[in-house]
Amino acid sequence: MTEFKPPASRRSRKTRRVRATTGARREELVRIAQRLIADHGLEGFRTRQVAAQAGIDTGTLHYHFPSKESLVQAVVESLADDFRVNRARSTEEPATALDELRREFMDAALRVQTTPQQIRVLFELRVRSYRDAAIAAMLKQIDRSWNSSVAAIVTRGQQQGVVRPDVQAETVASVIRTQIEGLGVRGLADPTQVEEIAMALYRQLETWLAVARKADPGGQKHDRRR
Repeated sequence: MTEFKPPASRRSRKTRRVRATTGARREELVRIAQRLIADHGLEGFRTRQVAAQAGIDTGTLHYHFPSKESLVQAVVESLADDFRVNRARSTEEPATALDELRREFMDAALRVQTTPQQIRVLFELRVRSYRDAAIAAMLKQIDRSWNSSVAAIVTRGQQQGVVRPDVQAETVASVIRTQIEGLGVRGLADPTQVEEIAMALYRQLETWLAVARKADPGGQKHDRRR
């Protein structure tokens, strides 16, 4: 007897539903893992705790993430995806690259205030990476992506004529990352001052990077920095 096969369109709809369910479950597990790492650190992180909080057994967890390392990798990838979206963006486009750099600092301040858990997880991973090559390799994904993005902003500023042409974009990106990581440490200790500190750091950076002021014919100095 010929085996009945449902129409291709019906099979594809079922496949999409299964994939959507699987994707939603994976996202839930990553969120739980991120919260547990933030609360207990990597040393105290256990996959069985993730399964328990998700209301599943460890076999189901291992179907989605075969190992603890694969789950941590998913947490890192989730952080990387989220960091690509600047929370300080508005409907108004930044006038210059310097405005874009200012938003990087304000984005960091907003994250400390609204999702400190993210910052704690990132710091936990950073500390662990010094003695764990696998974690170090994972973090390089975030570092490379962020450095490339900020270096591109600096280069754009040089093309706009608002950033000094003699600075190295990659060096500036490393300096900004160091400043923002320090902002995160300080912000977790006292989030009430994080916006003020973020703006102070940006102003310091602006003094270093911005093209010098030029005098106009009327004797007034024109500030090209915003």
